[in-house]
Amino acid sequence: MKSKRSVLLTSALLTLSLASTAALAINNGDVVNNDRHDAKHTGNHQHKSKRGMKGDFKRMAKYLALTDEQREQAKALNKTAKTSRSALKESMQGFHQQRKALLKEEHFNEQAFIDLQSQYQDIIAQKALIKAKKEHSFMMILTEGQKEKMQSHQKHDGRRKHLAE
Repeated sequence: MKSKRSVLLTSALLTLSLASTAALAINNGDVVNNDRHDAKHTGNHQHKSKRGMKGDFKRMAKYLALTDEQREQAKALNKTAKTSRSALKESMQGFHQQRKALLKEEHFNEQAFIDLQSQYQDIIAQKALIKAKKEHSFMMILTEGQKEKMQSHQKHDGRRKHLAE
């Protein structure tokens, strides 16, 4: 009987020690985390590298069968938009820092958040305007057939995102 108890105790102790070692390894980052796999399958594209974003453009250009001239025009549009957005980037960093500070407080202050949001509303609107202009200009580059193909792809993409939620 003592033998059975000691075997059970030993196996329980071994199991617990292995589980705690694995938990520590995960917390310390020793275990490889496949973020790329997670982002791809959960629809979370925030952690994509620049190379991944370029890959998106390349796939879309191939899907729409863009000509070399259309590709160059699209790259110029993206470069112009990026330059415009970078001018707003510093002021948005202030917004993000203040927002994080509000979210870390023990009690959420709605009025402070609304005030912060309204303080930066002009910059947020400028960013949205830059994005809308870029998308409009891109659509003007496309032929009618490419526009239809793009719209059907966006409808399909929208359904997929909705299903992922």
